[in-house]
Amino acid sequence: MYALDTQAIYMMDRVTADARALARMDRMLAGLGKTRDDVKVLSDEDLPEVIAEHEWQRAWVRQGLLAEHRPHYLVFNAVNFDERTERADRLREAAPEGTGLNLCRSLLGYVRTAVLAHVRQADQDRNCVCWSEHEFVTIEGCPHRCLYCGCGQLINVMLNLEEFADRVVAPTLAANEWQKCFRCNTTASDTICFEPEYGLHDLFTQVCADFGDRYLYIHTKSANVDFIADLPHRDRLIGVWSLSSQPVSERIEPGAGTSRERLEAARKCQQMGVPVRFKFKPIIPVRGWREQYAATIDGIFELTQPELVGFCVLMWMGFDSMVAALPEDDLDPQYLATARAAAEEMKGSMLGPFPHEVRSEVYRFLIEQVRRHDRSVPLFISTESREMWEELGPVMGASASRFLCGCGPCCVPGPRMAGARTSTFVPQEDEATAPSGESTGL
Repeated sequence: MYALDTQAIYMMDRVTADARALARMDRMLAGLGKTRDDVKVLSDEDLPEVIAEHEWQRAWVRQGLLAEHRPHYLVFNAVNFDERTERADRLREAAPEGTGLNLCRSLLGYVRTAVLAHVRQADQDRNCVCWSEHEFVTIEGCPHRCLYCGCGQLINVMLNLEEFADRVVAPTLAANEWQKCFRCNTTASDTICFEPEYGLHDLFTQVCADFGDRYLYIHTKSANVDFIADLPHRDRLIGVWSLSSQPVSERIEPGAGTSRERLEAARKCQQMGVPVRFKFKPIIPVRGWREQYAATIDGIFELTQPELVGFCVLMWMGFDSMVAALPEDDLDPQYLATARAAAEEMKGSMLGPFPHEVRSEVYRFLIEQVRRHDRSVPLFISTESREMWEELGPVMGASASRFLCGCGPCCVPGPRMAGARTSTFVPQEDEATAPSGESTGL
């Protein structure tokens, strides 16, 4: 697992009820060169004081807004299945002003265990084309410190994975026979950073193998893949790497594997028999972005034979948030000026800060670069607008309503579609039931 730099390590006392969870914590501590002597035990009643002491009410800010590098806070926790979620409201009342309800739920162990991400009607309302699918949440917080992300200070790790597999994973697979491929923590963390000590991929691939036709995504910016060679059911895995250019990975995603390291990790996985796919997400148009991203695409085809390649320009923020978090001098000056001029137009849109014409130009260039190497590999755009799909679907040779997606719920190895589901481009499709919510961000 990653050699995390930590300024404090805590354990919620509920962890002691599960010997397997305690053993998992001991393995992870050993991986960090720590012991239980380095861990402070907390009760739920201690949380208001600890939140105030470390100012966790401000822990979830974009990393680019921080004046200096700060070591992580690590909390070992356990999913709380008692359903008394109203306790989070009381914790919020007792905690410092500005403490978010999602943070309170997380610390109390009430993570949204099986999220129905990209609810169809929600995507219709916000002009987003993706796939509705269930994903599992066991960690909130990420070690990668990407400047555009707010999940880098506090890492809250659920340790009762065997109970989670029995009470969440297996029932979700049983209730949703239509979904063949499942993600873990794709928004708020990157689970392979904590392997093999964490043991999630060993345990959850066993569940997938029990069902026979299910797969678990590795959705990652990490190069920590050597442990996969020892997994008995690695045939249940599909590798999906979020990619950027080499300079972007070094400067803007400083805790993640560099783009070269991610490509090398994908090469290793492909040699292990794990299918590999790539998403350029988020694409950040810095100075010289064309040459930089073209070089990364060259690397893809030098080292691997990808099943799919996808694209998504930096989204989810307004212009002011972008220039506050990212080094403004690094950004392409023409696109920066265009985004500045369109700031009011893009205000409140999840597609911001870059307007349609910028995103389209970026996509067309990258599509062309991929097609220089491979005329037939399936392409897609991720969480994009209906208008972008109508424009670029024919260019990519992809259907907006039923495209092969890097981490789609029905996109099994091959790649091929399994089942009759459609993307959220199409309205009014009956979705299977499960706890719903958008992503897992805190």
